[in-house]
Amino acid sequence: MDINHAIQFVVDEVESPALEHPLLEKEFKNKVTRSKIVVHRMKKIGDLARYLQRFETVPPPSDPKRKLYDRFKSLGLKTYEDLYPEFVKVFAHGLDDVTVLDDFIIGKDYSSWDISIFSQTYDTQSGIYLIGDEPNYLAIFIKATFSDGKYPNEWIQKYDVLKYYMYSLNNVFKSDYKYNAAIINSPKYDVPIYVFEKQAEKCLLKGIYKYERDEGNPVDGSKWFILNKVNSFDTKKAVTHREYEQEVSKQVTISKTRNRAERRERLQTAPKAPGTVTVTSTQFVRNGDVIVEVLERARGICEECKKPAPFLRKDLTPFLEVHHVEPLSEGGEDTVENAKALCPNCHRAAHHAADVVTVTAAIIMDEGKVLIAKRASDGITPGLWEFPGGKVEGQESLEQCLRREIKEELGATIRVQKYFGESIFQNSKAIYRIMAFYAKILKGDIQSNIHDELKWVDISELSQYSFLPADITFVEELQRRASKWKK
Repeated sequence: MDINHAIQFVVDEVESPALEHPLLEKEFKNKVTRSKIVVHRMKKIGDLARYLQRFETVPPPSDPKRKLYDRFKSLGLKTYEDLYPEFVKVFAHGLDDVTVLDDFIIGKDYSSWDISIFSQTYDTQSGIYLIGDEPNYLAIFIKATFSDGKYPNEWIQKYDVLKYYMYSLNNVFKSDYKYNAAIINSPKYDVPIYVFEKQAEKCLLKGIYKYERDEGNPVDGSKWFILNKVNSFDTKKAVTHREYEQEVSKQVTISKTRNRAERRERLQTAPKAPGTVTVTSTQFVRNGDVIVEVLERARGICEECKKPAPFLRKDLTPFLEVHHVEPLSEGGEDTVENAKALCPNCHRAAHHAADVVTVTAAIIMDEGKVLIAKRASDGITPGLWEFPGGKVEGQESLEQCLRREIKEELGATIRVQKYFGESIFQNSKAIYRIMAFYAKILKGDIQSNIHDELKWVDISELSQYSFLPADITFVEELQRRASKWKK
């Protein structure tokens, strides 16, 4: 029997008879309804058993809870106290199936009920939950909201440094309140702080944090904690695939900002065998017929770049991957109409590529000089110099684009040679990726079809001309290579 059977057992034995009894007063029915809500949020039999264990002992006559028990008895209704020993006997096989700390995966969504059930408070309105016994708590759970209330929390450094307001009573903030003291003392007892970002009904576990310090505003008396995120890989906790990718990306970003010499020095002592981390994911059950139909439709040709599959699978079929145009995770359908067969490069681009305008540029050399072009005075960015080229159109390759552009702009036919480099430029309209290639004129006399002027210039003289910002990168690289050649 599973958790659904266990929930129904409680409903059938206690809750439904009570709620349906015509003589049971509203105040008691409200309590039963509240309990029923909690019961229906349970996901494991052991968690439900822990909740029912609260009713293991009949309350003494002086206890306010005794009123419900006495009223049930007077109406001949089974009480929760009567139910508990029966539940334990019937569902003995599942009593050990309880939520544990390792069930909480960094990067995964949870509900307020998941948190309150694990903490055994059964209160979804709290912001701080203390897990385990004082003072050496197993963990501290924090639900952070960022828009509600008089004291909204705030990311000082997004997802890495959190400003979280202390627990207060009647707008009075005290460090010795139980919840606040637990956070302040967490470093002393090595208690991890799990931070959940609350968005509507979801609570996304952003990671495990450490108490850094507390601060306050002397004007209004408010106080808050500064909490720093622990590298998710260092926590030895399971993470989602998204959290894994974000953590790797963050480490790369940090490395890029540091001194290259220091980075290389660290590499000398870095372990050659990488550590491991448990990564969890939820996958959609894909329809095999959809996959086969889409691959057969493609006939081994990528439906994005129109190029043949880059290699064959071990079964000698073209290696293409089936991609959903509208992602399944966003409600897209697993249908032939919503799928495309893509080569690995196009598939990765569909998921990860920035929205950029791709432009080509030609580095045309002749007897140590390079060809540059002055933009038309009646066009965009008039009077600035550039390397000839233009935007990629449709499905054409970079080489096809560059040959076409040079034919249109200069009236010449070129051979596109080796790749020179790229430049990334962004303005208010778009992000541009300019890909430059060495090129050689094969035939035709160059002529200025769209530019005000064309000029052959010694590389050492390029700095005397005002170039488009995007082309300055190429100027600097040409000069760097020229100086290297001279040496």
